[in-house]
Amino acid sequence: MHLGESQRDMRRAYVNGGVGIFMSGLVWVTAGAVTLYADLFAGMATLFFGGMLIHPLSRLLARRIFYRGRSRVANPMEMLALQSTAFLIISLVIAYLVSGTYGDWFFPIALSAVGARYLVFQTVYGMRLFVVLGIILIIIAAAAIWGGLDPAFVALAGGATELLCSAFILVPAKR
Repeated sequence: MHLGESQRDMRRAYVNGGVGIFMSGLVWVTAGAVTLYADLFAGMATLFFGGMLIHPLSRLLARRIFYRGRSRVANPMEMLALQSTAFLIISLVIAYLVSGTYGDWFFPIALSAVGARYLVFQTVYGMRLFVVLGIILIIIAAAAIWGGLDPAFVALAGGATELLCSAFILVPAKR
């Protein structure tokens, strides 16, 4: 399977990646709200455990709402997306460890890891939109660390950015 064919297959199966961005945005907004109304630790747990649901719920959404199937079994882009998850999990562990000293840095570190993963998704899906989204999330994360932004605001801003981006992908796909 050639690169272009692999990318087209991933775009078809995962609705251009929009369902994953949408689910991730919901998890981030929920984590921000939990942080705002409860506490930082509860928000961190919400992001961690909610993050585990992103892929399965995205697949369900792609099948039930957009009537998309699976990618081909031999699609190397599916493996690249899966492998980039390891980087994300390691980054969450680092964010958690750093948050013991710098509590406000958990969400920025996690958001920068998500942004970096979206840079990989440019190759997975063959869409430059992922580079733009990744850079925006990394900028929000950097501004949060250097500007001392409230953790709930960081999570809400990251989630809102993802939800807005997913709308650009999913609204035309549903038509």
